[in-house]
Amino acid sequence: MNENDFAQKLKPWLERSAREVGEVQAQRLKSARLRAMDQWREPVRLLGLVPVSAGVAQSLHYNVLQRALLVAPIAALLLVLALKSTEPDLGELDAQLLTQELPPDAFLDQDFRSWLGKSHG
Repeated sequence: MNENDFAQKLKPWLERSAREVGEVQAQRLKSARLRAMDQWREPVRLLGLVPVSAGVAQSLHYNVLQRALLVAPIAALLLVLALKSTEPDLGELDAQLLTQELPPDAFLDQDFRSWLGKSHG
């Protein structure tokens, strides 16, 4: 049975029921139908492939946007923390240089560097 056959069989039942409905109920049904028609939108294609209703597409859009706005500050904070952790701590570097047996000027002397290269080689 296709849609037209079903509609033809259902039509007499609906017409008989519609005659039994009072004026107030008919107005309420009409206003409900008009509100439903106002809410209805043409289906849209998601990524150009999958047809979905406009309401579903809108809710997906807002869900993705809200999650992105929620995740973006957290991701930015983690990025800043990661960049901060990769920076050398200058205080630690100074402490290591000053606690070694050689003075810091020795590391700047080119002759000393070449002597160190010869002695280890």
